[in-house]
Amino acid sequence: EEIDKMVAQLTKQQSDEVEHRDWCIKEMNDNNRSTEAAYDKQESLETKIANLDQELKENAAKTEETKATIAEMQKQMKRASEIREAENADYQLTVGDQQMTQVILRKAIDRMKQVYALLQQDGDQPGAPHIQTSGNHTDPGNGPARFTKYEQHAGGSRVVAMLETVLADSRKMEDEAHASEQDSQAAYENFMKDSNKSIKQGGETLISLAEAKAAAEASLSMAKEDHKSTLTELEGLNGVLGDLRKSCDFLVKNFDARQSARQAEMDGLREAKAILSGMAG
Repeated sequence: EEIDKMVAQLTKQQSDEVEHRDWCIKEMNDNNRSTEAAYDKQESLETKIANLDQELKENAAKTEETKATIAEMQKQMKRASEIREAENADYQLTVGDQQMTQVILRKAIDRMKQVYALLQQDGDQPGAPHIQTSGNHTDPGNGPARFTKYEQHAGGSRVVAMLETVLADSRKMEDEAHASEQDSQAAYENFMKDSNKSIKQGGETLISLAEAKAAAEASLSMAKEDHKSTLTELEGLNGVLGDLRKSCDFLVKNFDARQSARQAEMDGLREAKAILSGMAG
């Protein structure tokens, strides 16, 4: 009966040891899989963090570049406005001068035409009859003076023609000033329109960059937290692995020998029991 108890204990130990060995193998395999997954996650997170850092650097550079572009465009717009204002002032001055010149020239031409018309009429009228007396060295006499006949006042006509040419040049200059002003104003308006469009697009780009930055910063924060927890998980897994080795390494390494030795002990006990039983019979 005592031998049966010993065999039963050894059988129980044998079974418990198998169960413990199986548990060790399962736990160590689970630990290895979890550790490999954690290391993969760590590597993935470190890559993600590096990529997000790079993305934020590029975002910052793009933001500064866009701001600089907008600032330069605003500077050019201000400069264009100053130039346009100066051009318009020159235009107003030029037109004013030419219009004043034209008024003066028209008055002069009209006046000269009137004067030459009157001279022409006077030249065509006959003189009044009178008694002619000859003059001497003490009496000039009363004979009419000998004027050269006015030959249609050709000199006056040339002056009028010259003034009309100057007037035409002044009108041409005024017309050119108007045309130049219209072209400059149209070019200025187009430039301002295009610039405002570009600035609006730049503003939209800045908004997009700010949104992308916020999203990247949030992702980076989460990635760093995940990385931190992954490192903590790895520390825990390494700790568990250490405990498993303390509990399992000796058993797993010597399992077959222990099982064989225990089995031999049980066989020996059974043989001893059989011998004792024979002797008793």
